[in-house]
Amino acid sequence: MKGLRYLTLLPLLLLVVSIAIGIDNYQDTKEEMRRDLTHALRQFVMDQPQQQLLLDTLSMLHSARVLTLNDMEDRFRTGLSIQPLKDTSHVAVCLMRDDDGDLFCERAQVCSDTLLWTASQSEHEKAIIALKAFANPSVCSIFAHSDQRLPLTGLTLCLLMLCGMAYRKKATGHKMEMAVCPPSTRQVLRLTPMQERLMELFATAPDHTLSKEVICAALWPKKDSPENTLYTFICRLKKTLKDQTNLDIVNKRGREYQLTEILQSTDNQED
Repeated sequence: MKGLRYLTLLPLLLLVVSIAIGIDNYQDTKEEMRRDLTHALRQFVMDQPQQQLLLDTLSMLHSARVLTLNDMEDRFRTGLSIQPLKDTSHVAVCLMRDDDGDLFCERAQVCSDTLLWTASQSEHEKAIIALKAFANPSVCSIFAHSDQRLPLTGLTLCLLMLCGMAYRKKATGHKMEMAVCPPSTRQVLRLTPMQERLMELFATAPDHTLSKEVICAALWPKKDSPENTLYTFICRLKKTLKDQTNLDIVNKRGREYQLTEILQSTDNQED
C-alpha cells in the first residue's frame, strides 16, 4: 500500500504540469489577441477616410476626456482576424494634453497598444490624438481559441490513473491475512494502514509481543509522548479485532502488548 501511495504522485505531477501548460497557452492567446487588436487599430488609423472622421471628432475631444467611436467600430472590426474580438471590441480616442498621465482608465480582458496620431487642425496648430482598442471576450472563449489539446490529454490521463488507483484500493480494501493463526484458520481483516502496520509488527515479533517503545517508534517516530495516542489506537484496534476475528491484544505488565487468540470455552463448544 505504501507503493500505491507513492504512485499517486505521478498523476498529481501530471495534473500540475497540465494546468501550468493550459495557463501558459491561455496567456499566449491573450498576447495574440493584443497583437491582433494593435494591427487592426494601425490599419484603421492609416486609412484616409478614417483619418478625416477622426479630424471631425477634434471639436468633441476638446470638451470630452475620452470618446468611444461607436460609428466607426464596424470598419475597425473588419481588420480583426480573431472572432471573439470582433464581437466585443471597441476603439477609444482622446486628445493628449501636457498634464496627461494615464490616458485611458478603462480596463478590459485584452487591450491594444496605444497609438498616437498627429493631426493638423490648421497650418500652425497640431493636435496629438491617442487611440486604443479594447475587447472583453469571455474566459471561456479565450480558452476555446487557445490550444488546450495537450493539457486536456494530460488531465484525462490523470483522471484515468486516479480512477484506476481508487478502484484498486477499493478492491483490496486494506485486507490482511493473519500469519499468526494456523493456515486452516487464517482470516482476512479490513484494517487502516496504521493498523495494518502494527499487525505486521505483531506477526513478525517473537511470541507476537511488542513493547510500548517499539510500537511508538514504528508508528509515531517524531511525536513526543505518544502514550495517550497509543492507548486510544490499541483500544480501537482491539474492537476491530473483536468484530472480525477471535484475536485480542493483551496488555502485559503495563509495558508490553501481546497479540493472542481467544479460545472458545468448553461450554460454548458443547451443543
